Amino acid sequence: MADLSSLLTHLAWADERTRASIESLDATSEAHAECVRLYAHMAAAQHVWYSRVVGAVPRHVVWPTLTLAEAAELSRESLTGWREVAAQGEAVLASTVEYRTGTGARFSNTVDEIVTQVLLHGSHHRGQVALLVRRAGGQPATTDWIFHRREP
Repeated sequence: MADLSSLLTHLAWADERTRASIESLDATSEAHAECVRLYAHMAAAQHVWYSRVVGAVPRHVVWPTLTLAEAAELSRESLTGWREVAAQGEAVLASTVEYRTGTGARFSNTVDEIVTQVLLHGSHHRGQVALLVRRAGGQPATTDWIFHRREP
């Protein structure tokens, strides 16, 4: 099984390839706008989950209105934080975080469960973006794990 550091590297790689595929679209098209909305959501979800883990108040809601550049920067910032969390080791990953969702519901999960959510959540929305890019006549990004591992 891949270690967390490798999975986070893949996440950064996949997010960057997805952003580049969105940039290939006509910036005035509906497809571009929807792709940016989904990409901003992916970045904001990474940020919100990270904020919960470190006990900070998120600066963004889960479905924010951000430009593609703002969302990319937020994603990079959150991934830096996630790498710091991963570097703290197994004890931190096993710790429990109590939090409230945007609707106010209370939950608790381990950091390991939360980081797994972050890793898998992005895959879902990158797939949606790929479909929209293809339908708009663009070239969707290939973001599968194995393609990442094959790159030198």
